[in-house]
Amino acid sequence: METSYEDFEPSCKWRRDQNCDKLEVHLSGFRRQQLKVEIHSSGILEISGERLMDEGKSKRIISRFRKEFPISEDYQRTQIHAKFYNGILHLVMPKEIVPTISSPAGGGGDEDNDGKASSSGTSYLTCLMKLNKNIALDIMILAISLAIVVAYVKKYCQCSSLE
Repeated sequence: METSYEDFEPSCKWRRDQNCDKLEVHLSGFRRQQLKVEIHSSGILEISGERLMDEGKSKRIISRFRKEFPISEDYQRTQIHAKFYNGILHLVMPKEIVPTISSPAGGGGDEDNDGKASSSGTSYLTCLMKLNKNIALDIMILAISLAIVVAYVKKYCQCSSLE
């Protein structure tokens, strides 16, 4: 018996949220057992499936598809899950939670009036750079203050150990 394959491209719809991204793959006529979802160590999400379309005396026709998507490192790969119902494969890909650091009081930055980091989010790296600038400024102020105190003590105190 001869087997022929009909490749097709399923319709896909992405929905991006703050905490996770969702992918819907429309696969009417498929059953869950005919689908395969894999995440490869190379960071590729592979979705594939095959189903028998028609079987005659001398020929079988199998409909199949294969989709690959690169998975960002922003996702919690061990938490990605899929559900199939009503002919739609639903994939949920939770994002890694990256802590945001709000700037010290009066430090400016991406803040609302209440002093909390904005929901639009300042990237972790940007916050870290702002924090490092503030720490460097504090160290410089302390060094200058220390130099002033030492100069004052040398001038007005009778301490021989500072000479």
